[in-house]
Amino acid sequence: MKRCAAIVLTLIVITVYFCGCAPAKPSVKGDFSVTDSAGREVEVPSDPQSVCTLCPFSGPVIVMLGCGDKITSFTNNAARSRLLMQICPSLENAAVVKNSGSVNAEEIMAKNTDLIIMNSGVYENETELAKIDAMGIPYIVIGYETIEDQLKAVDILGKVFKNEKKAQEYISYFRSIIDRAEKDAVGTPKRLYHSVNEAVRTDYEGSYCAQWIALTGVENVSLQSGKLSIEGEKAYTTLEQIYVWNPDIIICNEAQVDDYILGDSKWQGLACVANKEVYQIPIGITRWGHPSSFETPLAILWLMKLLYPDTFKVDISSEVKTFYKTFFGFAITDEWLESIIEGAEMREPKTERGAA
Repeated sequence: MKRCAAIVLTLIVITVYFCGCAPAKPSVKGDFSVTDSAGREVEVPSDPQSVCTLCPFSGPVIVMLGCGDKITSFTNNAARSRLLMQICPSLENAAVVKNSGSVNAEEIMAKNTDLIIMNSGVYENETELAKIDAMGIPYIVIGYETIEDQLKAVDILGKVFKNEKKAQEYISYFRSIIDRAEKDAVGTPKRLYHSVNEAVRTDYEGSYCAQWIALTGVENVSLQSGKLSIEGEKAYTTLEQIYVWNPDIIICNEAQVDDYILGDSKWQGLACVANKEVYQIPIGITRWGHPSSFETPLAILWLMKLLYPDTFKVDISSEVKTFYKTFFGFAITDEWLESIIEGAEMREPKTERGAA
């Protein structure tokens, strides 16, 4: 691996030196120091003009901070968000430089990038980090593996993009939702199964989704047994095991998985399926409550309302409209609201835009 990384780094340096493929960087105001999620003290431009985001979480945060027009390259996950494109139309001109594969270093340099935001996955990948180091562009690492990681990441980005007030407003809002959930999650817990992306992919102990779902006082069935197949950061179960768990309710974070479960004969023996207690988690800029989601506070409110309809008093429609107006200055129409709640056609197909 080290030999491969060295070769990649050398090739990039040679290309930059002889071919001049890295355009001159635009002038930016003086640097200042920030400590990132990896504990690195980094000198970053005080007024970055061309920003590359190599993780899906940071894009919406930067847009919230009023600097979306400075994003010139980003991930395919962000590019697929129809709502994000409506909120920040300049992103239509941003280049997709990372899908699920490698980082497109040449395109990053072509955009005169003066700051890169990456997650721990890129930072810990020796080959990808070698490419970035070879470009000589300052970068910061942000983590979002837990709720506290996310709040720290928002704080860091608030400092970098000179809008600590908005960052703290979001952090305070998130904490208020946590407090509200913990206070109002009363009564006999329902047994819940969470489908993540695929029908039989689910939560595991310590995962981000398991953390926010736990705030609602529900009994997450996939955490009760070691009968999960772990593949990296993904956990899979079987339909047979779901029958053993016999959940009271199923929530799905990927569009149309709820329809699949409700319509497939193999699932019909589950009481919750027969009772149509299978629900699509709303999708806005991101899939609410997904590990890279900025909208997890809304996911918590939505699930609380679903679990405690008689005692948890919240107007989800009003809460959603207030959230996007407060943090993005964007007015959610009734048509947008319906699409968000249903999770319908909120994300472009993966093949819609180019990727690295």
